[in-house]
Amino acid sequence: MDLIRTAPTGWGFVEKGSERPFVPWGCNYYDPFTGWPPRLWEQFDPSRVGEHFDHMQAIGVNIVRVFTTLTNVLSAPNRTSAAGIAKMERMLEIAAAHEIHVIFSGPGTWEGSPAWWHATTPQECFVKRDLIATQAIAWQSIGKALRGHPAIFAYELYNEPAIPWQPTPTMRERWVHWQARNAPSAPLDLPAPDEPLALHWDWDFQRFREDLAEEYVARMTEAIRNADDTHLITIGLHQKSAPFDWYPPDPYATFNPHRLAPMLDYNSVHFYPHHIFHPNIYRDPFATKDGMDETTRHGRAVARYFHAGNKPVLMEECGWYGGGPVLFVNREQPALTEEQQTAWCTTLVEATRGDVCGWLFWPYRDTPSSLDPSRRSGLYDAAGRLKDWGRAFARLAPEITAAPHPRQTATMRMVTPLRELTTVPERIKSFRAEYLAAFRRGEVVDFVPA
Repeated sequence: MDLIRTAPTGWGFVEKGSERPFVPWGCNYYDPFTGWPPRLWEQFDPSRVGEHFDHMQAIGVNIVRVFTTLTNVLSAPNRTSAAGIAKMERMLEIAAAHEIHVIFSGPGTWEGSPAWWHATTPQECFVKRDLIATQAIAWQSIGKALRGHPAIFAYELYNEPAIPWQPTPTMRERWVHWQARNAPSAPLDLPAPDEPLALHWDWDFQRFREDLAEEYVARMTEAIRNADDTHLITIGLHQKSAPFDWYPPDPYATFNPHRLAPMLDYNSVHFYPHHIFHPNIYRDPFATKDGMDETTRHGRAVARYFHAGNKPVLMEECGWYGGGPVLFVNREQPALTEEQQTAWCTTLVEATRGDVCGWLFWPYRDTPSSLDPSRRSGLYDAAGRLKDWGRAFARLAPEITAAPHPRQTATMRMVTPLRELTTVPERIKSFRAEYLAAFRRGEVVDFVPA
């Protein structure tokens, strides 16, 4: 295996030695039988992991994304866990034997928080200086141990980060310092999320949260590159990092790809249908052809917004469920067939071929204990039977991975009014209507920050 770098053109990836193109076509991997959330590292079983990689290799997977955890990487805030790093090295051995590259995401707290991890909310890892320092140590430990390993595709700083809206003591402290330097006319205190927001203050707070996000990414990338300059770096951004993909303004993740791209090697975006969350705004892609068309156009808009800093864009988490009902947003959702799952995934790939450089679907295998669509979103079902979507994935693999698809040239540019979109809910609706109409006319839109 060769290390991977971004292509000289700025679009796509190539192997460092041969310069052959590498098109990511894969899935997100965890052991589906270690509980929910899965305890991959707590219950690490190399023989079982090897069997799972056999399944993935058999259908053409060339890349997987794997969550790392603080409990596995560190035994104390400033002490590397040799046993934990050894597990990661063993996984890379298995991946290399199957010619599959790995994106290591995290290290996070999906498997639980260490006893020494003190956070009022999970998202305080982005604002508390001691927690930020601990994460930097974790990344230094990983980079030092795995520098130059050919099976690693990239390090991903965090999965779906969002700066907290809650006025915790740490946020209040950080706000007071930021407000004094950057917005002295803004209020000194932070209102609770359910209080009405004055628009001017709201914009100041959005800028404040974006600054915190940029500071976090700068610290993590510096920590990695000081230990390992051989691997790519990205961050796994939720689609809510697009300022037109959420409603109302408070869910905006504030990890702005246009601000972060200069520090990263490529941009990562996650995309799923949103109709379950906001049925009054987003149409059900499985109800009508118009719903499918509109949802894929929305996906194109999000993907194209993430093309920032002339960096490649990877859709590293996407997909949907099929094969029965699932639990989601605290209720059982309608059953979808395996064929409907295939229809969504293949339609999304075809729609975004000129917008992203590769795809990783969620997850490798149906997860019986899951409390979300992971229960039926796999390429394989829980029993290890290849699903309809898995068969379609395998059919697509040779053509997808043979050569990269060039980025589709824009036919129009839309200025993205960040301030309006992050303070005025109705502006989100009108902006959405504008870009959907443009894609419906056959335009290819580039989104330009105001």
